[in-house]
Amino acid sequence: MSRSTTPTHTAGQQIFTINWSLLLRRLRLRGGQVLTSARHRANTTEYIPPVWMSQLRLTWFRLGLIVLCAFVFTQKQIDFTFTVGANGVGTQTSEQQSTAATQISALSMLPTGGSSAVVAATPAWTVAQLDASAVRDYINRFERVARTEEEKYGIPAAAKLAMAILESEAGQATAAIKDNNHFAATIATEYYDNAWTSWRAHSQLVTERFPALAHETVNYQQWIAALARTSYSSDPQYSQKLLDIIAAYDLKHL
Repeated sequence: MSRSTTPTHTAGQQIFTINWSLLLRRLRLRGGQVLTSARHRANTTEYIPPVWMSQLRLTWFRLGLIVLCAFVFTQKQIDFTFTVGANGVGTQTSEQQSTAATQISALSMLPTGGSSAVVAATPAWTVAQLDASAVRDYINRFERVARTEEEKYGIPAAAKLAMAILESEAGQATAAIKDNNHFAATIATEYYDNAWTSWRAHSQLVTERFPALAHETVNYQQWIAALARTSYSSDPQYSQKLLDIIAAYDLKHL
């Protein structure tokens, strides 16, 4: 194919050929002339800002900053979190924000039941939560009373003493100190002249409310298992707590 721009004719056809190299050189030359002319005009023309920009004391630089800020705030979500603590005011770290988000997410999965109160998780009870020294003193003080209650009401001494230790926190509970009530979990809002009358009132209540327990006096394990089948306590771990106290403080010898 010829690179000549002169059209040639053949029989019944007209064929045009284009010299692409020449066309590109001309376009490049023309574009350069246009750019040179534009730069020259820009350098020789004094720009006078519009009146409204002068009144607002705006420059192209300030206007550009305003546009940039508008773009950022419309395209991005920016959160600023501040915490006030013993060290003053500061921003939360990403780790703290992640922890807070996890806590909020966990709380949102709790069943509300129509209440707005937040239910905190309660740690599992262990014998170690009792004051060992206070428990020893309590055992020395009431083991003879526990034997007396067993003889009179058929409540195993080990079980009775464990119940008193658990419900009175070995005599450290507020009800035991202020009201001499060592079984406040069972006999609430009652005041007694002394601790012994509290023990006796509890034995009478258990005997009257759960008479079937009187036939379960073979050993303390059998009696506690029978107690678990009654409505004595709403705590599903109550009987296990009694067994743990008996084992930890060797009350089985009573």
